[in-house]
Amino acid sequence: MRSKQDAEVIFITNEAAMPGEMLLMILNFITLAFSIVVLAYASDYFTEGAAKIARRLGVSKFIIGAVVVGFGTSSPELFTSVYASLSGTGGIAIGNVIGSNIANIGLILGLAAFIRAAIIRKDVEFRNSIACLLLTVMASVLILQGYVISLLDGILLLVAFTFYIVYSIKNPANSTYAPDVTEDAKGAGVHVVFGLAGVLIGSVLLVNSAVAIAHTLGIPESVIGLTLVAFGTSVPELAVSLVAAKKGYFTMVLGNVVGSNIFNILLVLGAAAVANPIFVDDAIAFRSTPMMLIVTALMLLFMRTGWKITRVEGLVLLLSYGVFLWVSFS
Repeated sequence: MRSKQDAEVIFITNEAAMPGEMLLMILNFITLAFSIVVLAYASDYFTEGAAKIARRLGVSKFIIGAVVVGFGTSSPELFTSVYASLSGTGGIAIGNVIGSNIANIGLILGLAAFIRAAIIRKDVEFRNSIACLLLTVMASVLILQGYVISLLDGILLLVAFTFYIVYSIKNPANSTYAPDVTEDAKGAGVHVVFGLAGVLIGSVLLVNSAVAIAHTLGIPESVIGLTLVAFGTSVPELAVSLVAAKKGYFTMVLGNVVGSNIFNILLVLGAAAVANPIFVDDAIAFRSTPMMLIVTALMLLFMRTGWKITRVEGLVLLLSYGVFLWVSFS
């Protein structure tokens, strides 16, 4: 039996440990916030450099927007999910993909539409959004079948991503432009290298701090991936979309959201699964995946009603993101 003196020693030791644990958690939150800032600036740096190189090579504006900028704004999700998968924290990897897709529609598109109602071009935005819904259904089937995204699933997703890129480039509407010789290719290359390095560093910091916070608070890694990590990696899309919405460039907003979601499903989830098979928990399977399907279907429904997304519909999308956060932590 422990003596009264032993019990007092244990109590004092635990009390002494608490301030240390609190300090460590505060440092982890500071690191998390710092990593989000690094990701935001680094991905912008990377995107700008890549766009300059594309213009220097004579690549069309469509390809710059759909592929170069799409990859640039999705690079935080890509490197964060792949690193998380390689680190054995698959919950963060898949949570990041699903949470980012929900945030892109519920938070970013909802906020943009609430700022300014949007007119939809059914021949471009609506068609690509249908593709986004079909891919979301496909991803949901992969998630629910056997509760694991296997190596084969990852390869299939990457093959589909390759076809998507090839189709985008070969589309007759996406003609090649004359090279812009005024662009400084060397300077742009420096932008790409430093931007990519920043994204890699930010991804490592984000995953490590998020895992530490999850363990300290006793929260499942998948929930942290769905919320904190997903929001952090969606900051580039949020920044680009808010500026575009204020200027009335809603085509850019919707293209950014839809393109990013397609990239997340095909490239990010595919690469993460190839890096390491991802096991799916019940929270992802029965809560978050249905929410991803619902908000994607809501987006198409609102687009189809009068070929515009009104401010009221934008508010509904914002509320759906609030419901998602509530469900995730309940």
